[in-house]
Amino acid sequence: MAVREGEILDNAEYAEMQEFSDKIFNLAQKIKLPSESGQSILSDLNDLKTFVLNKASSKKIKDVAEKAKWAIIKATGYEVAPVNWPDNANGKSLYMQNCVQCHGPKGAGNGSLAIGLKPAPANFLNDSLMMGLSPFEAYNTVNLGVEGTAMRSFTELTDKEAWDLAFYVKSLRFQKQKIDSVSLKKIFDEEYSNTTLKDVATLSDNELINKLDPDIQGQKKLKALRVFSPSGKLPQSSLTVARDYLHQALLNYKNGKKDEARQKALAAYLEGIEPVEVRLKANDPAFTSQLEQKMMDVRQVIEQGKNSSEVENKINNALSTIDSAEKMMKDEKLNYWLSFFLAASIMLREGLEAFLIIALILALIRSTPKAKKALPYIHGGWITAILMGVAGWFLSDWIIGISGQNREIMEGMISLIAVIVLAFVGFWLHNHSHSKKWKEFIEKKIGAQLKGERMIGLAFFSFMVVFREAFESILFLQAIGLETQAGDQSSIGFGVLAAFALIGLLAFLFLKYSKKIPVRQLFRYSSWVITLLAIILIGKGIHAIQEAGWLSVTGFPVSLKIDWLGIYPTTETLISQVVLLGFLLLLYYLSSHRNRVVQVK
Repeated sequence: MAVREGEILDNAEYAEMQEFSDKIFNLAQKIKLPSESGQSILSDLNDLKTFVLNKASSKKIKDVAEKAKWAIIKATGYEVAPVNWPDNANGKSLYMQNCVQCHGPKGAGNGSLAIGLKPAPANFLNDSLMMGLSPFEAYNTVNLGVEGTAMRSFTELTDKEAWDLAFYVKSLRFQKQKIDSVSLKKIFDEEYSNTTLKDVATLSDNELINKLDPDIQGQKKLKALRVFSPSGKLPQSSLTVARDYLHQALLNYKNGKKDEARQKALAAYLEGIEPVEVRLKANDPAFTSQLEQKMMDVRQVIEQGKNSSEVENKINNALSTIDSAEKMMKDEKLNYWLSFFLAASIMLREGLEAFLIIALILALIRSTPKAKKALPYIHGGWITAILMGVAGWFLSDWIIGISGQNREIMEGMISLIAVIVLAFVGFWLHNHSHSKKWKEFIEKKIGAQLKGERMIGLAFFSFMVVFREAFESILFLQAIGLETQAGDQSSIGFGVLAAFALIGLLAFLFLKYSKKIPVRQLFRYSSWVITLLAIILIGKGIHAIQEAGWLSVTGFPVSLKIDWLGIYPTTETLISQVVLLGFLLLLYYLSSHRNRVVQVK
């Protein structure tokens, strides 16, 4: 805006650039910079002064300014990213208290005090302006203000509040757009584990898109990272903080700043490792003890004044263990084909049971000449149940997508509720694998309704029979979905479609050759699939609650871990799985024994 092709466009802007480049050089001369990088930084800043004076191209000036900026940041150990992921809700509150008067409620730069201000307050909805601005730059503006403008420095804000406000300002441009919160939240959850908080904080939108994905999908990823923040746990950013502090500790130690190095090493443990200690312990208690010891080794060699190479060796050992910790906390999810198989089995079981009951009801009604008028009510009941089931699926997906609760607790609770229902359903299936029982039950119920000509009662019974299966399906499929990798979610949909296709085929064969369909065997096999799913889910449910710190962690002597099967090396998860398996086997045995006694009689 000041110079183009060697010509001055705005004298005031150009004078400001000269003033700033002089001030930067003079400040750099006064501060104590490391000898190996200080001369290089001063040389770059002198070049910056010269380029401005000679009216060089904006690219040339930007390149040398960026080079000098990152060299200063590295040399001084200046923090360029927040310790934990900023809170957009708090950022919004701070914006309404401090910024809305000038920048307006939507961020358009049209607040009540904006009239007459020169320069005018920034418009945070301006794409060309905001695409080139990073949260780090917004954070600096909040802290330092802009000299010669109405933008003052907000020194009364804490460091965390300044970051919250900076991240919220960067999200404003996307708030005005229609946001699909469910799909975007899924994108955020996936990108959150692949993108460092430092990148999100220090890169502009243009730079972040290029790093994430230059195509159209990159725009969605950018939007997700700017609009959402993780709820509850912060494993990725926490371990990143530990790494950053350890690097700073080494740099300080090499520069003779022993006290600063010791403080950074302590901060690496307190702010980087402790926040995820519970999660690590839930995955591997022995490994967690090793990590703690290696962090302690770093502090000890610093306090003992060992030579730089020994300190660097201990820090590299700690960093290597932190890398292992990060991999450990990336839970393995159910693989594609296991998710497909479980989803198809659950849907087949639920759909087949609903079909058989409805088919029996219709057969009973057709055999009663005066009851033909009941057919519309029966059909209306089960069709309504299916429609409500579909709506329930999307509603539950939306609730999970916007949930602000700790995700580990949510996953754990859904898994445990599913286990309770699965255990009951599995037992019920085994107990009712003899078709006589449920046939007698249906005949008794429908007979009573027909006798009294209670058509609404018939519709309600038809509705409840199918809706119960739909409700159970939603619960089970959501539990499977939470444990399936983000990129493999389609396996659940294809599993459901495969189940519907098989149900259609079985329905056709049932209507044509009803006596030849092995209903009993189908129910029995599906009960064993349900048992397998219950064992997986109780392991994952207990593990998730341990990760959230709601349940104690006791290491198991043998380090046995099969993540996708819900098997972890903790006494609590393994005992819960063994107890559940024993309980289900006992129920199945008692059920089979009772059925044999009934048959003999």
